[in-house]
Amino acid sequence: MNDTLICDELCELDLDVRSTDEFFEVMSKKAKDLGYVTEQFLSAIKKREQDYPTALPVKPYPVAIPHSDPINIVKQFIAPVRLKNAISWCEMANNDSILSVQIVFLLGFKREEGHVEILQLLLQNFQNEDTMESLLKAATKEEFLEIVKQMEGL
Repeated sequence: MNDTLICDELCELDLDVRSTDEFFEVMSKKAKDLGYVTEQFLSAIKKREQDYPTALPVKPYPVAIPHSDPINIVKQFIAPVRLKNAISWCEMANNDSILSVQIVFLLGFKREEGHVEILQLLLQNFQNEDTMESLLKAATKEEFLEIVKQMEGL
């Protein structure tokens, strides 16, 4: 995969939200305003997250990878986001477990197939402690994006 999916204009550094709902509201509005998603994206991603949570318990920094069904995506994207403060996010495949998440990769894929490889590459990178620490310490949005674009395999 090349970095064309990584969306500079949807990237956020130190986004100040207090909940997953607020995260989805802010990012859905931005993605819709920029022509990446449909009007239905917000309700669809909230429902999908409720049914199938997306926080990964990678050590030492859990990461969330929320995504919607392809029908709600106009242009494909990966939107890397660092939150100002960690928020509670339900763990993937374990709704009873709540993780503290500060790094979120909001994903928008237009096809069901083909994204598994990207998810696997992201997961490998999320397990690299040096990479994750660099993402958390990046001083500027440009530095943050550069770290994302240098991730192994992306």
